[in-house]
Amino acid sequence: MGKWIDFARQTMRMGEKCVYCGREIPEGDPVCMECAREEEALCNHDGFIGGTLFAYRYGGIVRSLIHRFKYDDSPHVSLFMAQRMAEFLAPYDVNADMVTFVPIHETRKKIRGYDQSEFLALHLGMLLEIPGKAALVRVRETKPQYKLSAQERGRNVRGAFRLREDAEPKGKNILLIDDILTTGSTAGECMRTLTEAGANVMLFTYAREFPGQER
Repeated sequence: MGKWIDFARQTMRMGEKCVYCGREIPEGDPVCMECAREEEALCNHDGFIGGTLFAYRYGGIVRSLIHRFKYDDSPHVSLFMAQRMAEFLAPYDVNADMVTFVPIHETRKKIRGYDQSEFLALHLGMLLEIPGKAALVRVRETKPQYKLSAQERGRNVRGAFRLREDAEPKGKNILLIDDILTTGSTAGECMRTLTEAGANVMLFTYAREFPGQER
């Protein structure tokens, strides 16, 4: 619990600086006017695309924020990101019994110090007042999907996840969370694992990358 309190305090201190660019702004505002315009331009206004739901297109300040979140020891930005995801979901009729996430491997989690998607899911669950819980375990490391062909991607993640012993997904409507959707193979394997266990699954990510974009 102490870690969660520390993250909340860090986020509150960010109130005098833009979450995206760090520019000084009035206390209480999370985003400066310039970044707010870019954020709006990147916002997904088309709803479900390819059967998945995402809050932003992957690019510009959204890409920079995700990189900082994952690679620059900045777990506290998950509070802001979860709030944005909750705001995006407001117009949708979300009938979920549980919020869970696409997990990273334990080895990577030890190196990074946290699982970014876990933080997003648990914060979002609290905001939506839906129980957040780990339902999957990543049983082996996988190669980066964007470096592989379509066929290689499927093989790369096949069997990479299993249910946690205490998951109990059968008959539940599950909101599956990830920070970014790239090829869709990883999230698809997680959805397959949950679906085969009897769950109804909807994937929701903070951002989605489209073909041709630079990572």
